[in-house]
Amino acid sequence: MYSAKEAAEMTGLSTATLRYYEKEKILPPISRTIQKYRQYSDEDIEWIKMIQCLRGANVPIRSIKQYVSLLRQGSATIAQRYDMVLSYKKEIEAQISDLKNALALTQDKLLFYQKILEQPFSNMTYLEEWHLFKSKGEKTE
Repeated sequence: MYSAKEAAEMTGLSTATLRYYEKEKILPPISRTIQKYRQYSDEDIEWIKMIQCLRGANVPIRSIKQYVSLLRQGSATIAQRYDMVLSYKKEIEAQISDLKNALALTQDKLLFYQKILEQPFSNMTYLEEWHLFKSKGEKTE
């Protein structure tokens, strides 16, 4: 069993976030000591890691709540959970695509700036820079 502080350290979350997850009922009830301190089990830590994974994929708290509620209902909700996870997967794939596009643009911009730094332009406006960038930096030589 782990204290709230230990659970926070293990998961990289704050104790306030752990309390929030418990309050929102996206964590199972956390056991308490006689002194009413929270005690997290290995299963609780794994549950928290699942929530972190979903949050990392930008799944909203309300959707996680719904998923956890279905999970607690048992095997009768497997089809609903399957649909939810499939939806998460599609959203993650779209995010990956968007991030790949953003990375490609960022790499192009870095190359553009490298060329400009090699032969600086004086007093270039942002519009001039944009037009130069759109032409793929061919005029930087």
